[in-house]
Amino acid sequence: MKKTVKTTKVNSAKVKPNFTGQHLLHNPKTVKRMLELARLKKSDTVLEIGAGKGVLTFPLAEQAGKVIAVEVDESFSKLLRSKVADKACSNISIKQADIRTFRLPATPFTVVANIPYSITTPILEKLLGAEGRSMHRAVLMVEKGAAKRFTQAATMDTRLLMWKMFFIFKLESVIPRTHFAPPPSVDSAILSIKRRDSAYIPAQEARRFVAFATYVLSVPQLSVALALKGIFTAPQLKKVLLDAGLHREQTVQEIELEQYGTLFNAMLKHVPAFRWPK
Repeated sequence: MKKTVKTTKVNSAKVKPNFTGQHLLHNPKTVKRMLELARLKKSDTVLEIGAGKGVLTFPLAEQAGKVIAVEVDESFSKLLRSKVADKACSNISIKQADIRTFRLPATPFTVVANIPYSITTPILEKLLGAEGRSMHRAVLMVEKGAAKRFTQAATMDTRLLMWKMFFIFKLESVIPRTHFAPPPSVDSAILSIKRRDSAYIPAQEARRFVAFATYVLSVPQLSVALALKGIFTAPQLKKVLLDAGLHREQTVQEIELEQYGTLFNAMLKHVPAFRWPK
């Protein structure tokens, strides 16, 4: 999460956040938990978003081969560079930048970060989209409510549904607000995101899947047979429901992730493009 009160005393222990939405993590047990979940090796490159005063940055550098610490605030960036020089940490690279415009690494990387809560969605869009194709896993501190939404079994959010075709989301731990300074108004949670070994749909078809899911979910209480009859012919529908393990009377909101993949891939393979949802 990120910063609220501006200060120019970079070297003071009283340095406070100055970017709306950030709350600096300070609890060592929570830092340790995030590192354990990241399972880093010396060959790993880690991207840290919102490095703050470096409470995660330096422990990450002890375990990973390279740490790219992105921090938008000039005061914190200067403080971090000073600490890096003092500690002679040659594997830490400090980048003063807004993560929303920062170019992600083209080679494999892991993200470990206490992200700015106010821009959680733009960050996920970046990491889980085409630009983040080299990211294989992430351990993120987010709002507890956001973590619960991302990990609930069923979702009507077609963008999140699309992300779940490629990634596994898990709420790992709930973190009390007292583990931050200044404390946020809500509890937080550690959210892990892991790229699936085998995606449910082709990567190049992500946007088309969103159109498909939007069409199917337009009336969540509808039966799958009725929801899909505008896409598949009757014989196709009978076969695809069997392949997906779905009954005609089941509602759309009961469709599971892998079943979505089966339905969508069947559409791509067997249905003429003019019948695909736009």
